[in-house]
Amino acid sequence: MLIRLVWVAFVVLGTALSVRSEPATDGAGFFYGHITSSGTAVKGAMVTFYHGDPLHSLTVFTDDQGRFLSPELPWPDGYRIRVRRVGWHDVVLEGQAPSVGGRWLAVDMQRMDDPAQMIQKLPSNYWMNLVLEEIDNRDHLLEFKMQCTYCHQQGSPLTSRRQFTRQQWLDIIIDMGRRSAIVTNSLRAALPDYYLAAYDPANVLAKLPRYDGENGPLPVPSAEARRAVIEEWDLGGPLSGQHDLMVYPADGSIWTVDSPIDKLHVIRFDANPDGERTSYAVPRGDHKPGGVYWKMERGTDKGNQNYVSPHSLQTAPDGVIWLTLAKGNQLAGFDPRTETWDIVDLEEGINPHTLRFDQRGRLWYTITATNHVGMFDPETREQRFIRLKFPDLKTRLITWFTPLFIANADLLDLDDRSAQMDGVTMPMPYGIDIHPLDGSVWFSQLNMSHIGRIDADTFEVTSIETPFVTPRRLRFDSRGNLWVPSYAEGSISRFDTAAMAWAETYPIPVEPAGSEVPYAVFVDQQTDHVWITGTQSDSIIRFEPESENWTIYPLPTLVTYTRELDMDAGRNVWTSHSSSPAWHVEGGIPKVTRLDPTGAPDIEGSGLFDGTRPAGGVTADAAAGAAPDQPVAR
Repeated sequence: MLIRLVWVAFVVLGTALSVRSEPATDGAGFFYGHITSSGTAVKGAMVTFYHGDPLHSLTVFTDDQGRFLSPELPWPDGYRIRVRRVGWHDVVLEGQAPSVGGRWLAVDMQRMDDPAQMIQKLPSNYWMNLVLEEIDNRDHLLEFKMQCTYCHQQGSPLTSRRQFTRQQWLDIIIDMGRRSAIVTNSLRAALPDYYLAAYDPANVLAKLPRYDGENGPLPVPSAEARRAVIEEWDLGGPLSGQHDLMVYPADGSIWTVDSPIDKLHVIRFDANPDGERTSYAVPRGDHKPGGVYWKMERGTDKGNQNYVSPHSLQTAPDGVIWLTLAKGNQLAGFDPRTETWDIVDLEEGINPHTLRFDQRGRLWYTITATNHVGMFDPETREQRFIRLKFPDLKTRLITWFTPLFIANADLLDLDDRSAQMDGVTMPMPYGIDIHPLDGSVWFSQLNMSHIGRIDADTFEVTSIETPFVTPRRLRFDSRGNLWVPSYAEGSISRFDTAAMAWAETYPIPVEPAGSEVPYAVFVDQQTDHVWITGTQSDSIIRFEPESENWTIYPLPTLVTYTRELDMDAGRNVWTSHSSSPAWHVEGGIPKVTRLDPTGAPDIEGSGLFDGTRPAGGVTADAAAGAAPDQPVAR
């Protein structure tokens, strides 16, 4: 079975903003101001303050009167400020310095009059939805969402916001098949025509959003969403992809696995508000490029040709950070105190995926290529492997022969065969989590549309069919309810583990309806609020089960393709960019993102504003010389 860890390397050249000033102990000041367009307030605009090399940014939103107020900022100068709202040209201000009493900025944004230019600023899910609207076959629709968004957003500015000929579309689809996005023959035959109809220029301009009154083409973020502060840190380089992220419990540092270049990264914040980044090379041993898949990837252009491909990471009770090495077919323990590695070869199975620790300190992980869940005890070194249920005899036989197939792939014309294969039906164990009350182990099988329970003592397996397709990374709340996202159907569902029955299913209300592909969920154990990756829509989403209230938080960077969420001690939500290839991401460099849901200062209660002007007779600083639509340079 082909694994979807394919990376394309494109070098992105640019210039970086270098800042050498020292941070102020108690804050260097802040910015506040008013954002308008021809005298009318721009609601929900994102005002972003960039600093440092590598870049760190902080974003706040404007209120209904177009006012914004930043938190106290640590640096006395060297800020680049960008104001963004879809429907208007970005405004970029260079070399800005905050003030202890507050630096006032008045910015007038220019509306985009050209609809063809304006729609290029829309999140990718709007463009993908054009294709979804052309697909009248439900099986095709679900398969398209599943297979064509595996590694990157569908419809991002650098993928398919343009029209091709039918043959060109077919060539692209076949090339994606070589890169493991394997679709059925039925969808492969129909998909070029879906694309031709969807991206016909007349169809694009007729269906994509236009201006709706004074607020532009997109909904204004809710008042709750605009209470948030969003921070981002560039991490890695143009070959990188920060597949998974975690908060280290001991000190709040942020650790990521950079799958394409076999690195483990950490960002620490104690000495530098912009973050101090350290990278560790994951040991490659005697692996060849491609790891255990080297015969499948030999002589092919499959991106960076990594060796071990770190995929998921978690902290053990003793503070050691454990990783799954998907292509290395290993587990790796890294002790951040001694900076030493412990490499463990899997005794069975291929392609370790997502991992979690149980209350006894045992490591449980899914194994995607051979339909296993594995258990490793770091103390006793015991390994156990639990084979999961198969949908049919054919799939069972294919899975049994998978190791032989991988070991002898050099004897096959693999690229052409994979490009023309009739779909993928492997069960693919994916997400995993530990029940907080009884310690049982729960998993999802992505392609089989099952979840399951493993008794942590007897290893007995109970398999449960899902009432939806493509369950992905699942999580428990504090009461033992299991929350499961449906990647292709764009919903989350609650499974009652006490009653062993499915309860509610909730469609995710991202517009356009049905255009989201939720990769993972995370549950706040204090509130039981469910946080969801807006993988296709450049967002993070919160669901409050008791009130059934949704909050959609727009993120400031285009093509924020995310796979995992975590939460720190202050209950800030973290995620990372993992688009493959990384050059899809705006700026060309992956980022780590922190969302503080209530971090924005109180504009109304600050006493800084007299209506929409600065209070106290302060002279307003107009944003003279603002440069529209200038990218934040690297």
